[in-house]
Amino acid sequence: MKRRLLIAVLAALAVTAAAVALWDPWDRCDAPEPVCTALGEIGELDNVLDTEVDYDAGSSAANGSGPVLVLWTFRLPETLSPQQAAELAARAAEQAQAVVVGNVELQHAVSIVAGIPQESQVPGMETYPLQLMLGDRPRQETAQAFSFWQQGATQVGNGSVSAPNTEALLELAQLARRLDYEPTLELPDGSIRYTPNGEFKLEQVQLAVEAAQQPNVANAIFGSGSLSVYSSAADDSEQTADIKRWLDAHEPLSEPTAYTLSSPDVGTIFDGWIGRELPDHLMAKPPVLPEGVTAWPGDANAPTCTQDDLKLSLSSPDAALGSRFLSLYAHNVSASACSLQGYAQITFLNADGDVQDDAVTRPETHVSAERIVVPSGEYAISTLNWKAMSTSQDPDETTDLSVAALPNLEPVVLTPMHQERPTSLDILDGARVDLGPWVQAAEGWSKPGESSGSGERPGSRAP
Repeated sequence: MKRRLLIAVLAALAVTAAAVALWDPWDRCDAPEPVCTALGEIGELDNVLDTEVDYDAGSSAANGSGPVLVLWTFRLPETLSPQQAAELAARAAEQAQAVVVGNVELQHAVSIVAGIPQESQVPGMETYPLQLMLGDRPRQETAQAFSFWQQGATQVGNGSVSAPNTEALLELAQLARRLDYEPTLELPDGSIRYTPNGEFKLEQVQLAVEAAQQPNVANAIFGSGSLSVYSSAADDSEQTADIKRWLDAHEPLSEPTAYTLSSPDVGTIFDGWIGRELPDHLMAKPPVLPEGVTAWPGDANAPTCTQDDLKLSLSSPDAALGSRFLSLYAHNVSASACSLQGYAQITFLNADGDVQDDAVTRPETHVSAERIVVPSGEYAISTLNWKAMSTSQDPDETTDLSVAALPNLEPVVLTPMHQERPTSLDILDGARVDLGPWVQAAEGWSKPGESSGSGERPGSRAP
């Protein structure tokens, strides 16, 4: 019953918005006598310009159960001070909500409007610059709405405020902070919009404004704690690259703030963090070994691993929840320890042996590339992680990887294997594959034996 009532109330409130726009004349009253009497009395209050009521008898169930929605709307002068408007709205709401009609259960909803009605995008409908559905705190809600209106807002509604320009938007942001209010702020053309995420922060508003003022930015939208920027230029243009450089070089905010950057056709979405400042959980940290595993001894004099020191191999590919995983192993086959630090160099090859277009690795951000000394006979491990990609249109897939353990070493070609048979990977043209640094492959982790399921061939096919 409560669910049906809630749905009915929400539906009726939506109807009210349309009714507000179509009132003409205001003095009609198609409702029971107690409702019409109260409407007349409220209309006689000083500074109530017009009144309207919608007695929605159709909102009750056909058998008479359920409440009847009574939707009241009062038009107030836009020249009232916030305090005057607050007291008047509270008094009008109190009188309206006190109305009783026999044994009928009533559900009252009260809204106030102010300003000169304007044509809406819907033909034949009008909206008001200030249009507010009152809640549990009519005085505070009305005072806030009129404060924004008189500060220069062009549109004020429940939880939303429009400003005529960026200067006014910043002034309204200051007002919101002083009033401890958290509205969505925006410009009418949508070029700037700010929606707070639990706390109204002026630095976030300022960031959205600054981003929107950059060359070739179509709009900047801050919401859910992050900034979305849309470039008016192509994804691969220098203009879009300039915007990304600006975002990366901007002074970080008081908390790490993520951003996305895309062109209007959203062909490619670039993401990052304002000023390149990452949150703690994404900060690169030294790898942590499983409990009970002893780290390999460090040796400052251990030489860097050479081509002959290492034998490379792959694990079988794995998958979970739309993600793909593959491990790369470097087996120290020499008679002494050698050191590794950094990332393998990987190129993805299709079935013809050609390099795949724009398929690249990118370093994982949460693990730092520490120097490790690999004992003779032990394995270092690096991980590859990527999102599943659709192969329904029979695109080029990765069938081999050309891998160099370090940038200055010769690559070898490795073939992924599954159940001792070659298998392709759904790494397609344009893929971005997260690559971990070389770390210690600890006991208890999957490590290949001498007869591992991955093939290694010399670098004769390496590009």
